[in-house]
Amino acid sequence: MPHCCAGESLDIFGEKSARRELRRYLRKGLGGSDAPQIADWAEEQGLDGATVMEVGGGIGQIQVELLRRGAERGTVVEVVSGYRGPADELAGAVGVADRSVFVLADLLETPDAVDSVDVVVLRRVVCCSANGPELLGIAAGKARRTLLVSYPRATRANRSFARVQNVFFALVRKRFRIFVHPPEQLERAAVGHGLARTRTTRGPIWETAQFDVAGAS
Repeated sequence: MPHCCAGESLDIFGEKSARRELRRYLRKGLGGSDAPQIADWAEEQGLDGATVMEVGGGIGQIQVELLRRGAERGTVVEVVSGYRGPADELAGAVGVADRSVFVLADLLETPDAVDSVDVVVLRRVVCCSANGPELLGIAAGKARRTLLVSYPRATRANRSFARVQNVFFALVRKRFRIFVHPPEQLERAAVGHGLARTRTTRGPIWETAQFDVAGAS
C-alpha cells in the first residue's frame, strides 16, 4: 500500500523506492488497477485547462498522466523528501516540468500549504494514516470539481492482512502502520465538504471512488 501522509512513512519510503517507481512508470506507465481507473475517470470529466493535485503522490505518476492527457497544471504533495528528485526527473522525462510542482507538506499539519484545484487524487494514501478520514476531508476541501480516491476494502481479509503487517512492522521496529478505514467514515468526510459519491468500483483489495462537487460541471 504505497505512499503515506504521516511522519512514519519515512520508515518505509524514500529515494530508493521512488527510483523504482520512476523506472517502472517509464517502462510500463501506470501500474495497478486503480491508477488507470482514476486517470480514465478524470479524463472522462474533461481535463482541458484543468488544474490537478495528487496528494501523497510519491513521484506523481497520476498527476503526470493527467498533464499528458490535457490538464493545464499539476501539483504533487508529499511528506517524503526523497521523492522530490525522482518526481522532478519524471516530469522532465515526459515533457511537463514547466507545468508540474512538487510540494513537501503534510496536509494534516499544514492544510493551507496548497490551494484548491479542479481535480484532487488520493490514491492508496488514507490507509497509511490513523487520520485517514481527516486527510480525505482536507483533500475534499481542496477539490473544486472532483475528488478521486482509492483505499483498501473493509473486508475480513484486508483487516487480517493489516494486522499481520502491523505486527511485522512492530517486530522490525518500524513506526509505519496500515489502517483499513470503514468506507462510511471516508464518505462522510467527503460529504462534509459538499461532495457526493458518484461512482465506485471494487476489486479484490482496492475500492476506487469518485466524489463530485454538487453543481460542478
